[in-house]
Amino acid sequence: MAVKRDETDGEVVSRGKPGKPPRGFPWRLWLFAIFMLAGAVAGGWFTWQYRSQAKVASEAHESCVKDLGKTAAIATDKSKVAEDATKRATECEGERVKDAASKKQLEGQLTQLSTNLNASKEELATLRAQRAETEKRIAAIEDIQKHFAKMIDTGQLKVTARRGSLVISLPSEVLFPSGSADVSEKGQIAIIEIGVTLKKLVDRRFIVVGHTDDVPLKNSVFKDNWELSTARALMVTRTLVKAGMDPKNLIPAGVGEYDPLNKDRAKNRRIEIALMPAINELPPLPASLQQEAPKP
Repeated sequence: MAVKRDETDGEVVSRGKPGKPPRGFPWRLWLFAIFMLAGAVAGGWFTWQYRSQAKVASEAHESCVKDLGKTAAIATDKSKVAEDATKRATECEGERVKDAASKKQLEGQLTQLSTNLNASKEELATLRAQRAETEKRIAAIEDIQKHFAKMIDTGQLKVTARRGSLVISLPSEVLFPSGSADVSEKGQIAIIEIGVTLKKLVDRRFIVVGHTDDVPLKNSVFKDNWELSTARALMVTRTLVKAGMDPKNLIPAGVGEYDPLNKDRAKNRRIEIALMPAINELPPLPASLQQEAPKP
């Protein structure tokens, strides 16, 4: 191989054959550079790969965190919904109980109103019956007053309503001498006239009551005014029987001075013929007092 001197710096440069590297070329340096470059490339690739995976993992983690947050929010919402539903169910149950109580109260009020209505109907029927009975008594009084108009006008008797009964009242002076139970002739005429009219009231009973004043008897065959009033009632009753009245419908009684009209002694001395109410005119007895009639 020829050696050529470099004229520039005086160094000898080896020249080889064409296509071959010259002697003294730095292969190791090149190899080291290549290895360094390859290492750098590999390290960069691995770094990029690591960062990519880390980013994916981070994104996945963030996604999981978000999903967990959403799940927690959903769970919280569901818990709140469940709590609200429970609260509403409790409120509904309370409202149902309250409505049931209100319904029961309304049913009780309705029952009470129905009972009151039935009671009012019964009271109305009773009042109507009482009014009808009152009208009958008034009609009876008016009828008797027509029959006894002349005797009423002459003061021989009075027709009144007392204690719920029709009462024909005759002054004792018209019927009896003072202190006596014997009916005078004028008194017999008046009693017979009354009996003829009253006997037309078939199946009606009368109580004949004798009354006196409170002056004690002197020199009398009777022990006291009570005995005198009873004897006078009995004599009037027998005279009514003579007029045609049924003795079964007449009840004599004497009360003496114990049932006065007022302080006027003359008005207290009297005979009263009271029309007794019929059974159908009396108010019904309570069920607890009703007894079955004895069997024959």
